Amino acid sequence: MHPTAPTSRTVAYLKKASAHPQGHLSGARVSSRLLRELLQARYFYRNDPDGFVMDVEEALAASDDQPLIITLAGRRAALTTAQLAPLANGVGPDGCLAPSVPWPTTRALAALGLAEFRDQQGGTQLHDGDDGVNGRRHHAFRTSLGQLVAELRKDDDRA
Repeated sequence: MHPTAPTSRTVAYLKKASAHPQGHLSGARVSSRLLRELLQARYFYRNDPDGFVMDVEEALAASDDQPLIITLAGRRAALTTAQLAPLANGVGPDGCLAPSVPWPTTRALAALGLAEFRDQQGGTQLHDGDDGVNGRRHHAFRTSLGQLVAELRKDDDRA
């Protein structure tokens, strides 16, 4: 049961969790109605203390010390069409995104952990190295997580 178009509020929660190193939606106050929708859409899940995924009702009743974790489907739903397209199409065999991808898109993908910047030696960099004068010095590459999100079928809701 995937919503046809996530609301801007839903996308904000999805992006917040995508940016978290472990994919947790931490520190966010989510209404019970929206939380139910996010769990039913399989954008998030909760594990029980033994590590098994809770069903929706268990997840809703769980204490807040069990984090909400974003799924691949949730990460994909956070992307605009303009962000998903370069992540899924035209990626070089080495994972390099096309040089024509606009800098706001590459920076947004990097902020979500779906791309990273690398220098000429292959070292990971925090940004594209544009100093406002010389242009980009580092290239954007799709991460392994970015590849999983890009290759996820629309009807696939796996974590």
